[in-house]
Amino acid sequence: MRRMFLSVIFALLALPRGALSQSSNQDSTIAELQRQLEEMRSQMAKMQNRITELEEAKGSAAVTKPSLDSILPQSQIRSAQAVRPQRDEAKSPEEATAFRYKGITLTPGGFLESTILVRARNENADMANSYTTIPLNGSSNANLSEFRGTVRNSELSLMIQGSLGSTNLKGYVETDFLGAAPTANYLESSSWTPRLRQMWVQFDRPSGWTITLGQMWSLLTTNRQGIANLTELRPGGEDGNYVVGFTWTREKAVRVTRNFHDKVWAALAVEDPESTYSAAFVPSNVMGLNTSANAASGVNLLPFLANYSNGQATTLAPDLLAKLAFEPGWGHFEIKALGRFFRDRIASTVTTKGHTNVTEGYGVGFGALMPFVNKKLEVSLEGLLGQGIGRYGSSGLPDVTLDPATGAMRPLRQAWIMGGVIYHRTSRLDLYAYGGDEYIGRYAFVSPTGTAAGYGSSLIDYTICTNEVALNACNGANRNIYEGTVGYWYRLYGGEHGRIEQGNQILYMHRNLWSGIGGAPRGGDIVVYSTLRFYLP
Repeated sequence: MRRMFLSVIFALLALPRGALSQSSNQDSTIAELQRQLEEMRSQMAKMQNRITELEEAKGSAAVTKPSLDSILPQSQIRSAQAVRPQRDEAKSPEEATAFRYKGITLTPGGFLESTILVRARNENADMANSYTTIPLNGSSNANLSEFRGTVRNSELSLMIQGSLGSTNLKGYVETDFLGAAPTANYLESSSWTPRLRQMWVQFDRPSGWTITLGQMWSLLTTNRQGIANLTELRPGGEDGNYVVGFTWTREKAVRVTRNFHDKVWAALAVEDPESTYSAAFVPSNVMGLNTSANAASGVNLLPFLANYSNGQATTLAPDLLAKLAFEPGWGHFEIKALGRFFRDRIASTVTTKGHTNVTEGYGVGFGALMPFVNKKLEVSLEGLLGQGIGRYGSSGLPDVTLDPATGAMRPLRQAWIMGGVIYHRTSRLDLYAYGGDEYIGRYAFVSPTGTAAGYGSSLIDYTICTNEVALNACNGANRNIYEGTVGYWYRLYGGEHGRIEQGNQILYMHRNLWSGIGGAPRGGDIVVYSTLRFYLP
């Protein structure tokens, strides 16, 4: 309509000047009219130039301004789309398909994945690398490679959205197939069981308060935006354990978040606890560990029960977490805090009185996401340091060691850092690189019998680790683990039928042990992934 109006005006203005002067009354009125027409021509020319500038700017923004799909790593696009409010409007082929049912909106999501991976050194693992057990140089596994093909990393999800008055309600469930029943194997049927990743409900008030309950990514995990579920800043690679130095768990939690005008966010959470220990000497009659006598009784769901959890101690109280996030107009920045509790017990005997030991751990950390070049380049950096924080790192380092005299759990000093770069080369191609390092301090004791105790003792004897057979049994306390990785995701197809992406990744990871008697062995591994993913429409 605006263009038609302008065309008519310009047609009138384009009339020959003489056509107005042919009237029999060529007086000052006509001269004044011609002057006004000249002014109108000038004003309309300026308006047309301004319209042209605005249209050119709009077209340029459509080309250069990244869409949500180009800003997010391809592996995270689907989850972010699901959390968008559903409106009664036409959707682009890239947006999630939603269904209405009795006043609620259902948004299915996920992807089907087929991956081939090759390890230069055998870890007897699947998608997830075993950082703390990287084969030591010279061992049998260091002389054997590993080839795997798997579809177990495929994910399925469902977002449920509705409202109760002015309160927005969300429910979310997400699963993959990295679970394993006791009989699951690759021998014949490859019958891997579904595994719960996330399941939570959320109440979002217009006042800025949000309450989330269920199983979700830890509050310590850095977010891309605010402090919102499904905006976690996850590494964009294919490794099931992500990257060394990445801070995360997925646990049962209760989280309360406050949004201050989309500039500052604050959150508190209580999350389900668990702990692991590593000790060269375990005193007699320690109870509360997954190898203790009391672990043999009780129901199979107790978290410290052997063969049902990697956790290794009874739990006393939830982990306490807090986070502040800032978005001052450029980038996203976070500071984080963690408090933990550990407990075990020395059982009473005929000659000794029993007692329960309680110790504490803590952690402080940061996270940052910094965009450059009109968001085509994203730089991320995060880290955490403290004591007793091992479970929150990708490497799976232990939280505590044991005092050989009292049996008390002694939190280990730890620190890690991870950095990443994602380059959105085109709307189809993302290139990425990550690097990280996790360090754990030694906490050495001498046992009552004069042998090594605690963690990282210099009394550990490595002198026997001189041949392949001896190296197969040789082990010690990890000192630090680091990794570097590069890869890409390329979108082969994107439309109303879904999205197909192909990605390759190569990584190198290295493991160092604390020194002892003789030179401490070390190990490294190179892993190559190749993946094809089909994202549901």
